[in-house]
Amino acid sequence: MGREKRGCMGLMMKALRCASLLGALCLVAYAADTREFRYTVGPDSSVTVTNEFGPVSVKGVPGRQITISARPHSNKVEVEASHNGDRVEVTSHQLERTSDSDAAVDYEISVPPECIVTVRAPSGPITAQHLWGDVIVEGEAAKIDVRDIRNAHVHVRSVTGPITLTNITNGHVEVTSVNGDVQLTNVDGRKVTVNTTRGNIRYAGDFGSGGAYMLVNYSGDIDVVMPPTASVDLSARSVSGQVQQDFPMQQTTHPSFTTMDTAHSFAGTSNSGASSVRLRSFSGKIRVKKQ
Repeated sequence: MGREKRGCMGLMMKALRCASLLGALCLVAYAADTREFRYTVGPDSSVTVTNEFGPVSVKGVPGRQITISARPHSNKVEVEASHNGDRVEVTSHQLERTSDSDAAVDYEISVPPECIVTVRAPSGPITAQHLWGDVIVEGEAAKIDVRDIRNAHVHVRSVTGPITLTNITNGHVEVTSVNGDVQLTNVDGRKVTVNTTRGNIRYAGDFGSGGAYMLVNYSGDIDVVMPPTASVDLSARSVSGQVQQDFPMQQTTHPSFTTMDTAHSFAGTSNSGASSVRLRSFSGKIRVKKQ
């Protein structure tokens, strides 16, 4: 009986090892099950990506091809792509009700630099870089990072996710958020508008020449750090919060600011005042400093 028992136990252990090995092989096989789509497009191309769960990364590269690499996290989610002329659309949707992690898809996309890019990914994160076509990014809790964009409209909308814009040249920028913080670094644009409700706004860098900047929130702080060479016509006002101005400027009058309101408002120019900068908050603190 002892020998038979040991033999049965040995067979069971071998069966378990085989099952574990088979499971691991299945996982490896599925992890490698990445779907790829390649489309040759013209100079007026566009790509739209909709991904309910998971990251989306879009990068501009030389050439005339849109390449999409999509890795589903499970077989409970499906990826569909379509190509109509110069327009490409890709979306992921659940085949059955499942968890957020099983419904996730990881996207890595390369496009011609002038391609118009639209990304809708509520959970993200979302990254877009090296583009000079228009960029539209929508996320709810997604962390959003847009960088190295030139000569383009940049529209970013979020609810709670943080937003970072870096090295935007000659852009038309519109950023809207509710609770998410917004960080702008070297954003040079003809028109730059940032609106948040409770998120903080931080701007670092020059303001270019001839741009119109409007940074507005309700209760978050606004911090502006700029170099001595910045040429701005700046006004700042917080209804119930403080305004701290530590940048060398020629103070000017503003028609809606009273002389008794110096703790809550400031207006002044630096150098030739080439760009208009308006900072507005209801209860947040506004700080302007030298870089």
